Amino acid sequence: MGATRGLLDFVARSEIEGFPEEVIEMSKKCLLDWIGVTLGGAQEAAARAILDLVREAGGEKQATLLAIGMRTSVLNAALANGTMAHALDYDDANSVVRAHISAPLIAALLPLAEYKGRTGRDFITALVMGFEASTRIGLALGKEYYEAGWHATAILGRLGAAAAVGKLMKLGSDQFAAAMGIAATQAGGIRDVFGTMTKPFHAGKAAADGILAAILAQRGFTAPMDILDEGSGFSRVFSPTYRSKLLIENLGKTYGILNNSFKPYAACLLIHPVIDGLILLRKQYPFEAKEIERIGIEVAPLNLEVAGNVRPRSGLEGKFSLYFAAALALLFGHAGNSLFSDKMIADPEVRSQMEKVAATGNPSLGETEAKITVKLKDGRVHATQVASPKGDPRNPLSFAEIEEKFADLASTVLPEDRIEKIIGLVRQLEDLKEMSTLVSLCCKKAEDETDG
Repeated sequence: MGATRGLLDFVARSEIEGFPEEVIEMSKKCLLDWIGVTLGGAQEAAARAILDLVREAGGEKQATLLAIGMRTSVLNAALANGTMAHALDYDDANSVVRAHISAPLIAALLPLAEYKGRTGRDFITALVMGFEASTRIGLALGKEYYEAGWHATAILGRLGAAAAVGKLMKLGSDQFAAAMGIAATQAGGIRDVFGTMTKPFHAGKAAADGILAAILAQRGFTAPMDILDEGSGFSRVFSPTYRSKLLIENLGKTYGILNNSFKPYAACLLIHPVIDGLILLRKQYPFEAKEIERIGIEVAPLNLEVAGNVRPRSGLEGKFSLYFAAALALLFGHAGNSLFSDKMIADPEVRSQMEKVAATGNPSLGETEAKITVKLKDGRVHATQVASPKGDPRNPLSFAEIEEKFADLASTVLPEDRIEKIIGLVRQLEDLKEMSTLVSLCCKKAEDETDG
């Protein structure tokens, strides 16, 4: 049996009863965090543009757009919800495979689960299996394709979404293999778009394409059945060091979802070690920003390549500027979403602090690490090193901390009592009879108030 079939057979036969408790708990964290960032991202410019497009396109009322409550086709819902989920760049991420997995994965699963009347148990099972497919394909590809300029979320998102939706739809073996082939041929997305609206579009498009792949496969659409095997066109195009054995190694013994990181800061995950370190120094030592002469930062070369925008021109670009994030951390002691604004980019005090930052790439450092030195004008020097920032699996956010983040984001759209109900349903997700019950709580207005 080839690696493609081996992985998909595992996905097809796995059920929630076989999952460790920590895997189920992590799936609930992913969902609650995803709902929060999706509600929070609903008013971003990228989301508004996609929502306008969906309104014009129309479509059969199969699934709901979070926040606004409008109903549309499952494909349009996946596109819109996935774009909203990634619009703030505040959604969870997996630093091992360098991808935002929940954004496209849940955006694909939730509309279909709502439309087909699936249970919370069905949803958890499909979500965990989607994570497993995404992360294992990411491991098989290695890191070269990302370093060459491909965006991992766009590539892995389509394949993971197709696997998760295929699980939810209970595809047959050949249909499952075809779905992955259809998803793989749609795979694309480049890192050049970071800091623009096209980055969150990648997540939405991956979600929609994953659903499309599964639906077409169910209808008999043909595609290569071994697309993830060694030597396939997919492997040759994306990776010179593709290792298909990682698709099936230790299946059922390790779970990719457990490597997820949750963001306490609304910026690229590669910046989080810098933010963490500067907040720590700010707390430990009694100095003010105006006393600083120089801020020395060492990070992995990739961190500097991806997030080294020296002069961001907008709040969105600022999410990929460790210089801007460093200034925010020093001036405010946090890096919440409200700080990543065009107004803050233009703030003279922020600009002044950014000019003090000297950042270099250090090949000896991992992507979750940072070395930080703050030299004051009176000669004092304070330094620290971060190994794993807050939110990393080795330094995790608790469920209560994710609830707090969710409530903060959701409060821009929903009343407090609705927020508490959502948290309660997610906490007991395996008991939920229909996912539509949860979806209906995640909208500001009822459908009949928004569709006219």
